Amino acid sequence: MTILAIATVVTFVLALGVLAIGWWGSGLILHPPRMSALSVFPEHFGLPYEKVSFPTPDGLELKGWFVPSRTGDSRTLIMCHGWGDNKGELLAKTSFLNSAGGFNLFYFDHRSHGESDGEFTTIGCLEVVDFRAAMSYLRRHRPQGLARLGVFGLSMGAAVAAMAAHECREIKAVVLESPFTDYRQVVRRWSWKNLRIPYFPLMMAVLWMLRRRVGRNDVDTYSPVRFVSRLAPRPVLVIGGAEDRLMPPDDVGELFAAAKEPKELWMVPGASHGKCREAAGAEYDRRIIDFYQKYL
Repeated sequence: MTILAIATVVTFVLALGVLAIGWWGSGLILHPPRMSALSVFPEHFGLPYEKVSFPTPDGLELKGWFVPSRTGDSRTLIMCHGWGDNKGELLAKTSFLNSAGGFNLFYFDHRSHGESDGEFTTIGCLEVVDFRAAMSYLRRHRPQGLARLGVFGLSMGAAVAAMAAHECREIKAVVLESPFTDYRQVVRRWSWKNLRIPYFPLMMAVLWMLRRRVGRNDVDTYSPVRFVSRLAPRPVLVIGGAEDRLMPPDDVGELFAAAKEPKELWMVPGASHGKCREAAGAEYDRRIIDFYQKYL
């Protein structure tokens, strides 16, 4: 076999290997490897609630809970969970917003999470579609809550809220906890931290394959830093963990800098990703309740 033939075979094998890693890596994005089972329900906290469901424009059915205020307060919060999590896990962290804050809480599972339909998640692009569907549900079935409406998002949910809330004139205040700033950056960081996959050429292949599998060339361009300025004049509270290695303080600070006034930043000492309440204790509950009470 000639040197040229050997080089051709080696190149072909390497290309196949890169494509295989691209398929495998994009599958990890589309199908979170640590998908949480739905095991937390409102009754665990003694909260009355209504099960709800609503369609997305692309034909999926999303499932949710509406937890009403016990005082009849009209103030309502849309609650957006993280990647691989579900509405129950977010409820466990935020039920105080109902029991202590008195807000109506509207939780829902994004596509392919919890009880909702869907074959895959995109960590932003199609989850914005889910957010719009949730807003449509509120407009049709809970119009009384639209006059004093806020949003809470955690991790992926914070990114979705940062990108979608500006479209909804009814939304008056937004809390973003542990949001990512740039899509490609967070995917690159997660892949290196967990899998030791370098960006070139492997992560480039992963993102290329992701676009092919989702069928959208813009799937990896949905970055909160491109949208967050549009939230103004709505007030936004950005919360980050000082020990967060996935969405580190510099990234959270970059997103906060891109937002316009009115805005607040709170970096929680000792907090890792999604663990701000555990680190801050009662101050976490107080700060978030005070923020919503001030602006809703």
